[in-house]
Amino acid sequence: MEIQRITVWVTGPIKSTLDAYHDNCAKAEAEFIRSKISGGAEKRAARAEAARLRPERWPTQDVLATAAVRRYLREPHLAGPWEPLSPRELGRMRLAGRWPGPKLGGLVAERQFGLPADVVLQVRTASWRISKEWLDLLEEEGLVGVKLDAEDRARRDELASNLLTPGQIIRDALGQPFALRWPGLHGSTK
Repeated sequence: MEIQRITVWVTGPIKSTLDAYHDNCAKAEAEFIRSKISGGAEKRAARAEAARLRPERWPTQDVLATAAVRRYLREPHLAGPWEPLSPRELGRMRLAGRWPGPKLGGLVAERQFGLPADVVLQVRTASWRISKEWLDLLEEEGLVGVKLDAEDRARRDELASNLLTPGQIIRDALGQPFALRWPGLHGSTK
């Protein structure tokens, strides 16, 4: 399975939840190792067992994000069916991070997630198809990829406020109730 890295700006609450999840996984794994050692296992064997169990018991944030995004992509407004992206659209999507986007407040940290390539393509396809008429209008008015004066920037921001970016889809997925919890890891989030 091909993994693609995707960088997303996240809100304070999502950042805090991801940080708490990471800390709780590290604590749970360390406690597991201590428990094994106190039960008579050698340190090396305890660490090896923890490493073997890690993907299921203490999965990475990439695993959580993948599960959350897959669930969210089943929502009716994102599920499609969507026409596949054309080669030209795929080329333009390579610069998805350079899209004009809505001015969002409260984004405090960049996070990079390794998501399966098929999930990234689904996110980008839904984003493109939902935002297509606004992207076309931005392009027709010459408001993309050029230096703009204050009036044109205001117009670009007005139109861009209607876009649903890939980053927004991922933020929305991570912000869903229980999106960042893992069964069996008590207190996986704050």
